[in-house]
Amino acid sequence: MEWYEVLILMLAVLMVLFVAGTPVAFAFLLINIGGLFLFMGGLPALRLMVTSAFATLASFVLAPVLLFILMGEIMFRSGLAVRTLDALDKWIGGIPGRLSLLAVSGGTLFSTLSGSSMATTAMLGTTLVPEMRRRGYSYLMSVGPISAAGGLAAIVPPTAMGVLLGSLAEISIAKLLIAGIGPGLFMAGLYAVYIIVRAKLRPESAPIYDVAHVSAREKVMGLLHLAPLSLIVFMVLGVIFIGVATPTEAAALGALSTAMVAAMYRSLTFKVIALSVMSTVRVSVVVLMIILASNAFSQVLAFTGASRGLVEMVAGFQAPPVVILVLMMVIVLVLGMFVDQISIMMITVPIYFPLAAQLGFDPIWFGILMLLNMEVANTTPPFGLQLFVLKGVVPDAPMIEIYKSCFPFVLLDMLNLAVMIVFPALVLTLPRLMLN
Repeated sequence: MEWYEVLILMLAVLMVLFVAGTPVAFAFLLINIGGLFLFMGGLPALRLMVTSAFATLASFVLAPVLLFILMGEIMFRSGLAVRTLDALDKWIGGIPGRLSLLAVSGGTLFSTLSGSSMATTAMLGTTLVPEMRRRGYSYLMSVGPISAAGGLAAIVPPTAMGVLLGSLAEISIAKLLIAGIGPGLFMAGLYAVYIIVRAKLRPESAPIYDVAHVSAREKVMGLLHLAPLSLIVFMVLGVIFIGVATPTEAAALGALSTAMVAAMYRSLTFKVIALSVMSTVRVSVVVLMIILASNAFSQVLAFTGASRGLVEMVAGFQAPPVVILVLMMVIVLVLGMFVDQISIMMITVPIYFPLAAQLGFDPIWFGILMLLNMEVANTTPPFGLQLFVLKGVVPDAPMIEIYKSCFPFVLLDMLNLAVMIVFPALVLTLPRLMLN
């Protein structure tokens, strides 16, 4: 078979398995086993995949994924997240759309403490939506900001998705994590500006209400609650930036410091530890299964020549590289309407990163563009995962209202992606300043 026939066949079968409801990891494993028997010689190739699987999973660079998940679990189950929201609430005051701004600021801060978009969305929704609805906030100003703020965890470090992408694409995880700071903060700024402008133009969507006066002493005490959290941020990001720790070591320090802060507040109970560890194990098994399947998928594509053939075909196009880049991003955006982030990575990384290298794109910059685009995948209908998390948190909200409330923030995400394409320095400046 020609390489393009192999590629079309594998992707077509994959889509059929997805539509049939097959779990992501098992869908890819079935594709891989079929490819091994069809193209690589059957049982000997299957034994090779087993050997390769051990080498893939017994990798030091994958440890941060598990440790970041553990960090987030301890953070949310110990109540540290709620303390953070209370501290931020004291500083926002009576700004128009204050609860929406609290969601964005809280989501941005939680994104530096946890790599889980789903957990952040669920926590913000459970904590803030009842109060927003009681105050008369529209769905667009309640559900929308929470969905957008939860998605920041996919790009703002420490992000488990960033570690996973870096390990699959074989690029510097440390630089990829640090590179997400600029785009993440810019994205949060866009959300905040939109919320304030919208609240001023449509005050009925976020009614202003009297806020209890907070004294300077109370504000300072609130900052004291945030001080221990800044230690966690430094232990994860600071040590990577100044070059004294690898991402794996930083993740270990982050998990340890999170546990220490929870213990300081006397909220690190045996129940919290047990629930955090059990949840981490469950999520980690799924992630490692997906990494295993992705590695085998890449091997099958490489053996059949599909990856090389696609690279050579694109290299022969006369279109400018930026046009090809936009087409690649559009494909990721369309995939995001139907499959989750990890599935998108598994489908595109083995194909896209060789193409990016052929086109001369910086791999860190291209990786951030991929993360930004996949962040949108969680909030695009019909199958964005965060949309269903929000439906669970706000069961009385019609699904069409949840879709509509996320639409303006998806447009802001697209604007952010365009800005990062036009101004690569916003992505690459901080990684270039890192101390090696």
